[in-house]
Amino acid sequence: MALAEAKPTVDSTAGIEQSWREQNLSAMSLGFAWVAALLSENGNGSDAAAAAYQDARARMRAAGLPSAIDQLSRCFRLTPFDEDLLLLSLSSQLHGRPHRVTMQVARDIFGITGDDAAARLWDRLSMAGPLRRFRLMEEPEYPLLPASSLFIDERVGRYLMGEDLADPRMSGMVNAANGGPCPRRHIAGIERLAQKVHASPRPVAMIVGPKNSGRRAAATLLASRFGLKPLELNPRPLEASPDLLAVLAREAILGGYALLVDVDQPEGKRLIEERLWRFDGLVLAIAETRHEFSFELPVLRLEPLEADDRVQLWQDALGPNAIGLHDVISAVAMQFKFGPRAIASAAQEGSDLWRAARERASREIDSLADRVVPHYTWDDIVLSNHVVQDLRAAAAQVRHQTRVYGDYGFARKYPRGRGISMLLAGPSGTGKTMAAEVIANDLGLDLYRIDLSRVVSKYIGETEKNLRAVFEAAEASGAVLLFDEADALFGKRSEVKDSHDRYANIEVSYLLQRMESYAGLAILATNMKSHIDAAFLRRLRYVVDVPFPDATARRLIWQKSIPAEMPCAGLDFDALARLDIAGGNIAVIVVNAAFLAAEDGQPLGMRHLAQASRAEYRKLDRELRLNWPGAV
Repeated sequence: MALAEAKPTVDSTAGIEQSWREQNLSAMSLGFAWVAALLSENGNGSDAAAAAYQDARARMRAAGLPSAIDQLSRCFRLTPFDEDLLLLSLSSQLHGRPHRVTMQVARDIFGITGDDAAARLWDRLSMAGPLRRFRLMEEPEYPLLPASSLFIDERVGRYLMGEDLADPRMSGMVNAANGGPCPRRHIAGIERLAQKVHASPRPVAMIVGPKNSGRRAAATLLASRFGLKPLELNPRPLEASPDLLAVLAREAILGGYALLVDVDQPEGKRLIEERLWRFDGLVLAIAETRHEFSFELPVLRLEPLEADDRVQLWQDALGPNAIGLHDVISAVAMQFKFGPRAIASAAQEGSDLWRAARERASREIDSLADRVVPHYTWDDIVLSNHVVQDLRAAAAQVRHQTRVYGDYGFARKYPRGRGISMLLAGPSGTGKTMAAEVIANDLGLDLYRIDLSRVVSKYIGETEKNLRAVFEAAEASGAVLLFDEADALFGKRSEVKDSHDRYANIEVSYLLQRMESYAGLAILATNMKSHIDAAFLRRLRYVVDVPFPDATARRLIWQKSIPAEMPCAGLDFDALARLDIAGGNIAVIVVNAAFLAAEDGQPLGMRHLAQASRAEYRKLDRELRLNWPGAV
């Protein structure tokens, strides 16, 4: 495969760059003087002017700082005539020469003679020639004739004068594609792919791998093997204006770029299939799964990153700052399934790696689920001992994944099915959501509530699509996921009578499979455990019944529900505990009673709690009779 030559670089040191600019402008001025001599009536002095122009260019090449026109010529393999025509066109446009630049003018002033002169000129200005193929010259308004005016492209003219600014049309067509550092496990495969690309008849290669496996990092390293930097292509502008492909090719060569195309995106595959397979440069296709094309192309398949890979990436990104943070890095690498780019970015956000990783992980899932900020701790929740033990056991499995799966070797023994799934079943208001908050707060993780009634769709395939989006967004963070109303999806199976029944079972199987593969904690909550099929319950790691609180538990809930800062007077917690209500209702009563006390300007008393309790019972369509002292 013949890749375009990389443009020689000019040292970015300010002094050297300024010196190069001055020398380049001096050389161009000598070139313009030569053109002016050629255009004069008798051409006097043209030979001396030509020699001075060529000598100036030769001196710059000898100093290792070739002029812009030499760089352009090397990049696009121009002939001396191509160079002279560009110089003539630029001189005419800059200095307002009276002569229009045409093929006939170029033939006359450059002394191109012979029976085949016209054919040679026509060949150099053909659509396949570099001047038009890469839009170094503007396309003629009419079909190319001997009298057609020829104009240099403004971007190219400015380049020759030392102004190297990308074509403005590139801004909506490409974006930076920094993929972060490449995992070491991928380097050998990238080297093999580079060898295949060199031997391939087409400048296209494909990198396949799951999300966060480092596809862009691999593409960046592969491009660097050819002295190129990747730019990610937005196919839409190119679809709307096919002529931009020539501009894109020119800018890729001038800037030393490879094109990165996500073929999982709309139009990505078709663009490669129909146009980019003949692109004058390196095209790197990335995808989650392999796509087949009408032509053969080399492919590299990436494996998902393991915790050890992420540890290496964190250490590389942190550099000397990683010293003394082995345990923290290991925990972060196990919990947050980031790819190289996200790790590199999070490593720059501060010294608190856990906080930085948690904040970054929340960005994608925030649009798909309701984020619950966990405030409660183990001291706040009132549940029986065996329920609390199950909750703490689930939290421990998340907390100690690094030790058990890494240090203790369980990852090798059990490579799949590491997901931690839990069902919390109990009446409304008994503390299921609160329990999820306590676990998330204890682990220092975000909690996201997913309403299954919003996820489940009547349209075949939509439920799996919605669930996939949720789990993929959460995968990087290992956030605690809380699925409300689990019975909406896990109802008892009935006889399969039609395709909808069949697909309903597929939806359930898909959710269970994703929960088992999800590295974080997924909690299902339901008020109707009896409606859930027993076969589904057996596949969950924990099934926890959250009971309706008895009088002893209710007394403690009442006490914990009132903040220490709240002024109180004459509260009878034994009387309050006799109210047959759940903890969620108690919290509502306490808040409402506090507002009543504030309105009275008095401490919270039984009268306020009685009034709020009656209102809460009416909301539940229940009657409340009270004989508390002061209750009216």
